[in-house]
Amino acid sequence: MKDSKQTHAHSQSLVKECACDHGHENDHGHSHDHHSLSYLHRWLLTLLMAGVLLLLLRSFIVGQMLVRVTSYATSSSYSDAVRICKKIIAIDKDNKQAWTSLGYTYMDLSRMDMAIPAFEKVLWINPQDKGAASFELGQAYYLKGDYTKAIGNFERVRSAGPRAAALLDADVLKYRHGKLGFRSINSMQTLLGLLLECYKKTGDLAKAEEIQRQYDYYKNKHSKILF
Repeated sequence: MKDSKQTHAHSQSLVKECACDHGHENDHGHSHDHHSLSYLHRWLLTLLMAGVLLLLLRSFIVGQMLVRVTSYATSSSYSDAVRICKKIIAIDKDNKQAWTSLGYTYMDLSRMDMAIPAFEKVLWINPQDKGAASFELGQAYYLKGDYTKAIGNFERVRSAGPRAAALLDADVLKYRHGKLGFRSINSMQTLLGLLLECYKKTGDLAKAEEIQRQYDYYKNKHSKILF
């Protein structure tokens, strides 16, 4: 009887030890999972913070590089301006300001063959453009003697209506950086003058007459302001 009680007690002790061991194993498993999740969360947070910092740093670097483009363009250091524009594009391939500045620089170099793709890229990035890119693209085609394509781009600017002059003036001041700033006074008149020549060269006299009336209006308007 005594042996039976001892055997029973020993069995209960083994059960308790087994239960205890099982409990510790579960706790260890949960602790391991918790540490794994905590590490994963820290890693994801670090990755997110690094991404945000890189994005902010990239914006800062691009901004500083655009300032250099302005400086080079103002001092007629066109090869340096082209070089920096290309570096910006390597960092941010769809940077509209870099492509526009690149197009302007090629225009200053009389490289219409290079200016046209640059301004076309701007229009691809922003199909709604009715300012600098459209105007300069029209002028590049005009200088190449492709009057039909020139008309298409000039008319895109003119389609902005009363806003056209303001859009052109703003873009001329933004991208010309004070150089040839006089164009901001008569940019709309310049546009209409080129458009008038294009219609004359293509033989569309009815359109030429329409543009002539609008051209005279702007010319008289500026004459009253200036004098």
